[in-house]
Amino acid sequence: MEIADLKKFLVIARHQNLQKAALSLDITPSALSKSLKRLETSLEVKLFDRVGKTLRLNEQGEKLQPRAIALTDLAADTHQALRANKMPLVCKVAAPSILQFKWACVLGRQAGKQSQMLLEFDTEYEAEALQKLVNGEVQLAIVTGEVLSNLPDGIKSIELGDIQMQVAMGHSHPLAMNTNASVEDVVAHPFAVPNTSPFCGEQRGVGCDGWQLRHLTRHVQWVVNDYAVLSQLVKGGQALAFLPDFMIREWQLKTVNVTSGDLSYKERVFLLAQQGCLPWVNELINKVLGKD
Repeated sequence: MEIADLKKFLVIARHQNLQKAALSLDITPSALSKSLKRLETSLEVKLFDRVGKTLRLNEQGEKLQPRAIALTDLAADTHQALRANKMPLVCKVAAPSILQFKWACVLGRQAGKQSQMLLEFDTEYEAEALQKLVNGEVQLAIVTGEVLSNLPDGIKSIELGDIQMQVAMGHSHPLAMNTNASVEDVVAHPFAVPNTSPFCGEQRGVGCDGWQLRHLTRHVQWVVNDYAVLSQLVKGGQALAFLPDFMIREWQLKTVNVTSGDLSYKERVFLLAQQGCLPWVNELINKVLGKD
């Protein structure tokens, strides 16, 4: 049983298709098939059931998957430890871009305290980020609390903090001078909203930015999934938008306050890791939590 074959096995398990897995590895399907056959021969078991062109892990494959992740991680850790003066530790983190906006800096500051650590961010929506963690393709994932209800066995969650979603406006917006705006006044002004959730990537319509007051219909004038474009509409005073507090601060926007009620809400954010993750990954997690 070779580590290289275990790595290829994990890629096949992720793609569930030999052609796609071979393409991602930049090798021929024939070479990948030989690698899989070599692994199955060494273990004396079949690891996949074939359904058309789809390869699905069977019972033996499901047993091997977490062990393959642990073995490939241990091999990488051993290699890096023995070449500590030559190679940096590479910590791969999968997360939606909106969560990277804040927590990439948080992780980066702590990673900088560990000698020779390289952080590599992989932009994925939450379900894909979690799947990459399960498959052993990344060491960490950043998600919102909504994902925790479907957390697989062997994955641990660590609370990082929260996002406060608020109505944002530019300094030239008409509401910027109005300190007595009602909720009804606010929703009557044009909004720029995404129709795809910035967290899970699903097309959920114009309420997927986290707006909680379903009984109040906003005046939606722009549907924009690119938050850089959306921010320009808000900065220019043309639109209101429901944005995370850290984006409001970074883009130097103002928040809309109302005379009654509360337009904001909080979304909890978590760092996910394998239960049996490598010591240096645990060390990074502890630094982020302020335990070290």
